[in-house]
Amino acid sequence: MNQRLDAQRNRAKLVAAAAEVFREDGAAAPLDLVARRAAVGRGTLYRHFPDRGSLVAAVLDLRMAALERYAATYPGDDLLEHLLVEICALQLDTPGLMTVVRSSPDPRLHLDELTRRTSSLLSAAVHVAHRAGTVRPDVTLTDVHLAVAMVDGVISMLPRTPGADPVARALELVLRALRSPDRAAEPVPAPELRLATPQDVDAAD
Repeated sequence: MNQRLDAQRNRAKLVAAAAEVFREDGAAAPLDLVARRAAVGRGTLYRHFPDRGSLVAAVLDLRMAALERYAATYPGDDLLEHLLVEICALQLDTPGLMTVVRSSPDPRLHLDELTRRTSSLLSAAVHVAHRAGTVRPDVTLTDVHLAVAMVDGVISMLPRTPGADPVARALELVLRALRSPDRAAEPVPAPELRLATPQDVDAAD
């Protein structure tokens, strides 16, 4: 039983460490850096994650779970735009993660469930927004996915995109297009999500 708990803790530490290393050094960072950050051996890393794609997929799952917890406890009617802000902040935090997963041996294994969970989360938020009148009546889930893709396109063009802060400007324009007219000029919310660190995993024991 203790071995199982140790394995679960090591896996959680590796995912948290990978999120930090990929943020600092990019999705192509050496995996040895992840093992060192998690304070485990290379063998432990590869027992849990045989390739880079599976580790990146676990980081994406960590981020998705954080978004789901955030949505489950968010008290306001403007959840949709807060989710968009958080999703875009995570994309900006570590661009290129999805590219790594798409190039893995079995990308659908990792992406299909992530896509389903993302759509479910955003669909529920669109429903809340329509009921509260915080978005235009014609806004659809497809529109929201397009909004995320458009901001991601700006992120992928950094630093070639003109403007002092093109991502912030793109997000401002996207939210202005989705919001009801009486809310169009409101400021863009600041991101609030914080992902667990390896130290958090150790402290939870």
